[in-house]
Amino acid sequence: MKTEEMKESSEADPPPSPTSFSSLPYDIILNCLARVSRFHYPTLSLVSKEFQSLITSRELYATRSRIGKTESFLYICLNLTKNQNPKYRWFTLPPVPNNQKLLPIRLFPYHLKSSTIISTGSEIYRIGGLLWGNRNKSVSVFHCRSHQSRRLPKMRLPRASAAAHVIDGKIYVIGGYKYNDSQNQGEVYDPKTQTWEPILLTTPLDLTTQVCRKVYDMHGMNICFVEIDNLLCQISVSDGKLNWRHPRGDDIGWAIVKRLEQERFGNHLVYVEKSGGGRRVTVWWKSVVFHYRSREYETEIWCAEISFERHGLEELWGFVEWSKKVFTFNGCDSPTNFVMDSAIVTY
Repeated sequence: MKTEEMKESSEADPPPSPTSFSSLPYDIILNCLARVSRFHYPTLSLVSKEFQSLITSRELYATRSRIGKTESFLYICLNLTKNQNPKYRWFTLPPVPNNQKLLPIRLFPYHLKSSTIISTGSEIYRIGGLLWGNRNKSVSVFHCRSHQSRRLPKMRLPRASAAAHVIDGKIYVIGGYKYNDSQNQGEVYDPKTQTWEPILLTTPLDLTTQVCRKVYDMHGMNICFVEIDNLLCQISVSDGKLNWRHPRGDDIGWAIVKRLEQERFGNHLVYVEKSGGGRRVTVWWKSVVFHYRSREYETEIWCAEISFERHGLEELWGFVEWSKKVFTFNGCDSPTNFVMDSAIVTY
């Protein structure tokens, strides 16, 4: 009798409906999404309007910061044409294993040649540059989370290829002016007052981080300053080989990075600071491929990420973390110096 009653009861009661994700408490939803890599956010935003709102919410990024799930993305500007009208395009390189592919950023503001690029948090600043061959005063900021940009008040003086760094929330800009005098060499922007004020070269500034991140050309060699175990090292690539030296003077000379003697790289370096504290560089090069069947050329952009390990003062070891093709486009008209600017964005 009891068996029949249990059978009738089980047939009468419908099974409980599964709990949907949206029915969970808001804090739990935020906590779950915060643990997912930002690489997957564009796909998740297509699920529903509710998901799209969550992905762009300030609460989500505040939760990511609180639980320590921030990620560092490399934003890089490439010049894909070598004619008189260069084609500047911005991309991001996600820090996701096996997904190192350049993703285009379509809404990035117009990029000026010889502008200065710096970043703080999830924002990228473009400072000055050359417009029709003349130095420019303009400054703009790009918000990487919302992919929106806005103009900041113009600098006091037009500048190009200046050094810049963010200190205590203020933007310090040094150099880049056409006249070399101490009264006009530097200025600082205060976001609170939205004003630019002049600074003298005697003002104490710690621009070490900016120098480390800035990639520039010295005596025909692409050089990058990287801090490794509290030692500031110069990294360069020449004739496809990665070299290094202690920055104590030219008399020290350059030495090849150990364990990479058989590797060949391109001639472009970008300094990368990993969120975990490791210091690395990305090496960029291009390869032109001719397809015999279609009789067309194709340009491949390759990238390798190199980490370093110091052995005393005489040896530096390098390790290839990954190396692969990250972007392809039709044609073969890209310039030799196709890597223009880069920034590390963490959020």
